[in-house]
Amino acid sequence: MTSDTAAAPNTNEMTKCCNTSDCGYIAELKSFIRDVTKDAVANGETGGGAGTGNAAASTVAGNGIGELRTRNNNETYLVNEADELQAEVAIYVWQKLCSCPEHFRIGLSQLVKKEILCELNNTKVREDLMETGKQQNSADTEARIKYFDLLKLQKFIGQHLDKVLIRLSDNSKEDDLKTYADCQDFKRKSTNLQIPQCAAMQIKNKPRKMEDRHVCLPRFGELYELENPYSFFGVFDGHSGALAATYAANQMPFLVAKHLKEMKTGTVCQTETDLYRDVLEASFLKADSNFAQKSLGSGTTAVCALLKYNNSNLSPNHLYVAWVGDSRCLLVSPTVSLQLVKPHKPDSMDERKRIESIETGGAVVFVHGQWRVNGIINVSRSIGDHSVKAVIAEPDIVEVPLQSSHDFLILGSDGLWDHVAETDIVKCTYKSLADKQQQLEDIPKQLIELAKKGDSQDNITVMLVLLKDRSNIVENYLKSVEKST
Repeated sequence: MTSDTAAAPNTNEMTKCCNTSDCGYIAELKSFIRDVTKDAVANGETGGGAGTGNAAASTVAGNGIGELRTRNNNETYLVNEADELQAEVAIYVWQKLCSCPEHFRIGLSQLVKKEILCELNNTKVREDLMETGKQQNSADTEARIKYFDLLKLQKFIGQHLDKVLIRLSDNSKEDDLKTYADCQDFKRKSTNLQIPQCAAMQIKNKPRKMEDRHVCLPRFGELYELENPYSFFGVFDGHSGALAATYAANQMPFLVAKHLKEMKTGTVCQTETDLYRDVLEASFLKADSNFAQKSLGSGTTAVCALLKYNNSNLSPNHLYVAWVGDSRCLLVSPTVSLQLVKPHKPDSMDERKRIESIETGGAVVFVHGQWRVNGIINVSRSIGDHSVKAVIAEPDIVEVPLQSSHDFLILGSDGLWDHVAETDIVKCTYKSLADKQQQLEDIPKQLIELAKKGDSQDNITVMLVLLKDRSNIVENYLKSVEKST
């Protein structure tokens, strides 16, 4: 079982920072660095410091991605330098800094990321981390291309992160710590965004392996240095192994950020909604085409939520959700819950027509109690699954203008949705939010328990994203209950 929570720094508290070394936030950071560097030195600076530990049994504050670490050579892939390297570095650094005080996490992440990418220009370092292999799907079967070995790359990132923190532990570098803070008094641009809190949990349940992955990035815009603020969340339910889900979770945030940077506004023929649709569709298709080059047999569903912020009051005002497969996203208010996803299942009328068309040449067959594409896969769209032509990665996308009544999002894999009624999910979540004894990270766990009681045998992932302050959500909910009675 893995669990993570993430939240923006408390902007009301941030203004209390001072320029002295006695600042509470500096003391918190120094304590974090001291603990990490102590472990790093004990481990011989092997990358065993920041963010390590038993990911399968811990609750980590601010962890941005679920089950990111690869375990052995059967659970890894080669990383193409041109298209994939920056994404892997960015997300792994962020994950390794999971226990870093939130006020400093963005600044330190960007520092480490830039240093690592610079180091990777060193010829000797590159030779140690790269492998030469045949280029998949090339017309010239002897063509060769260089890739980074993911396991070696991740170990290098861990080692370099430890070195950076050891360097910052030097008392003479104490003043430098302030440059990585979000605090206004520390001269770093302060964030006044109403960035949502989120909590996620996933369990292996009955299957032999855990194939779900998730991404929780409330400060997505800052992390990827976008001009405008955004938050990004995703759930990926893998099948035939976890490689496609791992790849999509690692690469999708970077691809979305890349396409957002390239997005051309002011186009006469396109509305803003069309532009964001293009960004998300291009990101899904690029992730799929890049993964196809690896000739791996895995596939994954994906549901991704992109929050766009109002530039005047810096609150989330637009939600874009893109998906392939049957992972879903529920938008909840006290009076109405809106399921944003129509699952891509082979037996749905539109999907069946597409699959069985002359152009596609597929078939929908009932096997092992489920309708499947060519009798194999029980979803009709996914990232990966390239051996089945009829399964495509083109996402469906919805846009929702957010209202003051919208309280939270729940994203999850089919291990949740197929076994718990949406009304029960909403009721349990509101009840738990209203209970002051309940920690935010406990709520996804309670929803998972409901799914298990509903006889869910699958991997289960649940993510809760609050669209406003928890106290405001509870206040509005209690008012609606009073009105209804």
